[in-house]
Amino acid sequence: MSDQASGSRDPFARYRDELAAVGFKPSTSRGQNFLLDPSLHRWIAEQAGATEADTVVEIGVGLGFLTRELAARAGKVLAVEIEPRLLAIARRDLASATNIEWLLADALGGPGRTLALRISEVAEACTGRLLVVANLPYSVSGPMLAELAQLSRMPDRIVVLVQKELGQRLAAKHGSGTYGGLSGLMQSMFVARSLRDVSPSVFRPRPNVWSSIIGLDRREEVPAELLPAPARRRFALFLRKLFGQRRKTLRRTFALAKEALERPDAALREAWSSKRAEELSPGDLVELWTDCEGPTGA
Repeated sequence: MSDQASGSRDPFARYRDELAAVGFKPSTSRGQNFLLDPSLHRWIAEQAGATEADTVVEIGVGLGFLTRELAARAGKVLAVEIEPRLLAIARRDLASATNIEWLLADALGGPGRTLALRISEVAEACTGRLLVVANLPYSVSGPMLAELAQLSRMPDRIVVLVQKELGQRLAAKHGSGTYGGLSGLMQSMFVARSLRDVSPSVFRPRPNVWSSIIGLDRREEVPAELLPAPARRRFALFLRKLFGQRRKTLRRTFALAKEALERPDAALREAWSSKRAEELSPGDLVELWTDCEGPTGA
């Protein structure tokens, strides 16, 4: 935990003028909407619940407003930011916080748009709880969450601010119109909760939509089939394919051998073959994947 106080920061007008002086304009494609409400920064940090024993990965540091709150609570913060001008300001403002590791990188800059290597390294080295906290750019929120679920060292808790529509999908119940592949992937490993909606009025520039803060807590018993990281990656690919044909029944989605359908212990038995992917619970999806592919990919 840093001695850097989580108290007041300078007014946003100071940061706005400083950004203008270095020619920075927020990028819509990068989702650079700054959350301004200090009470929300504190609230998000409190929801993460970091202690001195925990490591926090923050993706999308921006000007470091949330970083300030996290560093005041956590043992270590890995602060990731893609824009060097933003990171320079955050580093300067929080120079006295000795528990922050700054990383100038695209968080999805690994091979094939996977997580940056340093994020995986910090996760592996974590001895306490691994927490992920982020105000995620809308355009990469889904892929980012899917990659976080595939870390070798799975996060214990994820608290993210995302577009409200995505938040509804993350917490959706199977059988609903908003339930999809990302819902099934995340809920197979995490308990998803919608914690709070956030108005566009607290951002600069203002987005055109509402946001939601979502909490994802790792399940006490993650299915054994999903414990190896390579298996989770295959499961994610399986769900992408499955929900890519979500309007088809399972019988039409998979060209399975007739004997597989007739196996008495098979997940894809006759009672399931007429269902669609969106009707299956996260547990059903794991069972279906195990029957179709198996955790070894056989």
